[in-house]
Amino acid sequence: MSILTATNVEYTYRTRYQTVHALQGVTCSFQPGSAYAIVGRSGSGKTTLLSLLAGLDLPDSGEIAFENVPTTQLDRDKYRREHVSVVYQAFHLFPLLTALENVMYPMELTGARHKEAKEQARALLQQVELPLSVEKQFPKMMSGGEQQRVAIARALASNAKVLLADEPTGNLDSENSKNIIDILLRLAHDEGRCVILITHDNDIAAQADHILRLKDGQVIEST
Repeated sequence: MSILTATNVEYTYRTRYQTVHALQGVTCSFQPGSAYAIVGRSGSGKTTLLSLLAGLDLPDSGEIAFENVPTTQLDRDKYRREHVSVVYQAFHLFPLLTALENVMYPMELTGARHKEAKEQARALLQQVELPLSVEKQFPKMMSGGEQQRVAIARALASNAKVLLADEPTGNLDSENSKNIIDILLRLAHDEGRCVILITHDNDIAAQADHILRLKDGQVIEST
């Protein structure tokens, strides 16, 4: 059964100088326990679709639904806080917080006790295969691969059922890219999460269970 669906989704950007039909009648569905790759050239609508799936914006028409409830009817702040997490290419870690504190932050934001948040954050860092020595390091002290693992651990802190990743390997070398993709696939297959990633890398996309290919705001292939 699908956990997240898009049905006839339309979205248009309008500026003073142009109108861009970013998504045109996009329909797709995503199930827990599977990894999905959304691929397409720049401007194909990938990031717009991810933004709508994350509840960061609402479609002009059509529907995005989480567990059969349209995002127009959800408390979208709560949706993003509890049910869906996003991992970005640029990591977006808090520079003045340690790795452990970065992962603790979402839990403490929802009222978790400090001791419990610390224990769970430590377990999440271990889950993404980071050594204990990284816990007290600030982002600038870590490699790109380490920062992305911390970002994934932080995304997992809310126990979200859906994990969205926007070019998660875009700033990483091939070895670290492989490690990050392995972690994301494991989260889908071993933990039953729904993992949806945007990538321009066909080799990475080929490792996903399903591929959604966009062109000019339309789905041209779904496997």
